[in-house]
Amino acid sequence: MESLIRKHDGRRRAARAVGALLLLFATVGSGAANAPKLEGGFTWSADVLSSDFRSDTLDLAGNVRVLQGPMSIEAQTAKAKNVRADTSRWTFETAVRIRTAEADLQSNLATAAFINGQIADARVEGTPARFEQIGASDNRQVRGRAGVIEYDFNTGVVKLTNQVWFSNGKDEFRGDVVIYNVRDERVQINPGGSSNRVRGIIRPNQKTQTNSGANGTAAIVEPTFNENGESIQNERVEPKLATESTGGGA
Repeated sequence: MESLIRKHDGRRRAARAVGALLLLFATVGSGAANAPKLEGGFTWSADVLSSDFRSDTLDLAGNVRVLQGPMSIEAQTAKAKNVRADTSRWTFETAVRIRTAEADLQSNLATAAFINGQIADARVEGTPARFEQIGASDNRQVRGRAGVIEYDFNTGVVKLTNQVWFSNGKDEFRGDVVIYNVRDERVQINPGGSSNRVRGIIRPNQKTQTNSGANGTAAIVEPTFNENGESIQNERVEPKLATESTGGGA
């Protein structure tokens, strides 16, 4: 008799646990406003959910959105491992967009680390991946394109590698590695050295509106990339640096 009572109690507890989980997952398709909220954590929503409780994984599909304060990550699909652990890793694919109060990133593929329930960093890859600083003035709008962009949410440091194009408004730069701090607006290009030289174009302010933006600065023509993520230079002829045109200099 005692054995039967214990089995009955165990089944009731299991049923309550399953019911709670089903109630939690039922909110997934109703949008971010009704997404499951964790105490001190983040919220997520999607059209479809598949989860393995034993392996602690999530598979989300269709209009995936992860929110935490001013930060958000959007994609068509997402996979998460070690969801309940102190450190979990999420992978986002297709039409990925990551936004914070400081930056906007877009790509085809992204991975993000969640540490103690907080979004800590993200790595985006694309052909190319795109970065834009939020809140900058029009004549100092910072943007970048690269094969890989790494963003540390805590420090505000963005690292761009692989076919990097970087602009701070009217001027632009190219290099193998660009490290930019969105908070103090400082940039380093090829800080560890490289076999390739850093190249840049500095444009003076324009006094006329011909071929210029509304603020009187020269309009930026962003590079075009082919399917391999390589920039195509035939849309315009870039002016050479003084050291390149004369053959002298370091």
